[in-house]
Amino acid sequence: MKTTSRLIPPTIALLTLLLINSSQPARAGWSVNVGLNGSGTVQVKISNACGTNTIKTPFMAFPSAAINRQSNNIVFSTNGLLPACASSQTYVQVQATNNYKTTIKSFTGPGDANDNDDLLQFVIPRSACASGDVDVIPIMVTNNAVTFHYIARLSDEGTAILLRVIDATTGQERYVVLVTGPYDNTGQPCEGTFTVFGDPTKLNLLVDGNTSTLPFSIACPGDMVIPCGSGPLTAYNPPAVPSGVTGPFSVTYNPPPNQIVLGVTNTVTATATDTNGCTVSCQFNVFVQPITFTGFYSPIAGADATGGSCQVPLRTFKLGNVVPVKFDMSCNGAPVTSGSPTITIQSCTGNFLFNGPFQLINNQWHFNIDSTVIGTGGNFAGVYRVTANLPDGSQHSAYIQYKR
Repeated sequence: MKTTSRLIPPTIALLTLLLINSSQPARAGWSVNVGLNGSGTVQVKISNACGTNTIKTPFMAFPSAAINRQSNNIVFSTNGLLPACASSQTYVQVQATNNYKTTIKSFTGPGDANDNDDLLQFVIPRSACASGDVDVIPIMVTNNAVTFHYIARLSDEGTAILLRVIDATTGQERYVVLVTGPYDNTGQPCEGTFTVFGDPTKLNLLVDGNTSTLPFSIACPGDMVIPCGSGPLTAYNPPAVPSGVTGPFSVTYNPPPNQIVLGVTNTVTATATDTNGCTVSCQFNVFVQPITFTGFYSPIAGADATGGSCQVPLRTFKLGNVVPVKFDMSCNGAPVTSGSPTITIQSCTGNFLFNGPFQLINNQWHFNIDSTVIGTGGNFAGVYRVTANLPDGSQHSAYIQYKR
């Protein structure tokens, strides 16, 4: 059996491995927290109806602990006795070394009943945001146990995996293993072994790399259609909503509202960042209907693709003449008579700039370029870009030339 899962890891630097062996008569549990060099702590626990015994090593190199030690050829740094009325066959012993390798042996003997002590909790990292794979392979199978070897292939931010072994008959979780890998950009894997006691034909291995290691999410709104004439988009409403235990969150959008392109479907990515700097994203579509603009009326008679350029102006006028700039706007066929369109006049040489408002006259927007705007002196001769700035943020331009 080989199980491979894509994972999302946390940005922490210790390996935390917690295992629980749960059986009807008694419970034995242990936790290991060591660094790459093998320094850290080991804790073991056995509980039954008569009580609980928990021992923990001091912070040290290669910590090890045992309750009711069975291996006479191993010296454990910390040793403990069974709780009262426990079966002499019940034991747990754990050794941790460098490179996150841990040896665990445990067995719950018969005769202990009515155990109501809470299970030792496995630790879920507060956040996780890199990616990696984990391979879990059974390397030894007997008639009452399976030993698994796991390899977590780390990204540069480590990896986290939750391994659960479920009794297929009773649904009972026999082992819960959380492996949190180191911050390691060397590509070295995090690996170890664990043994599950029970009928191998009735044990199911589950690998979970999402719900247990990424405790926050983001929900995007549905696709949006913004009616024309609504004005420049300044915020997405409704917004994307992050939730989870690692807030407060910040949410960013790409593109932001003020960079939405009118008249096309924009795919917006909303990204939530939690307090640990980890991110999750979702997407939605935004379509903003543009105001319909068909061009400037005569005497300019054109705009945009038909509006000319600085090198080839659309129309030529004599300095001092009044040039009316006229256009209309519509939205779904209805005239747009509200809002505040403005005109921008700028010389192609960049030495002249004018901004002013259009006036609404009989459903048309008007502005007269006269001698108060473009002077009559020889220095005012040249090519100018005339731009209508519409209320939805769109701009439409034509180029005219003034000669003496």
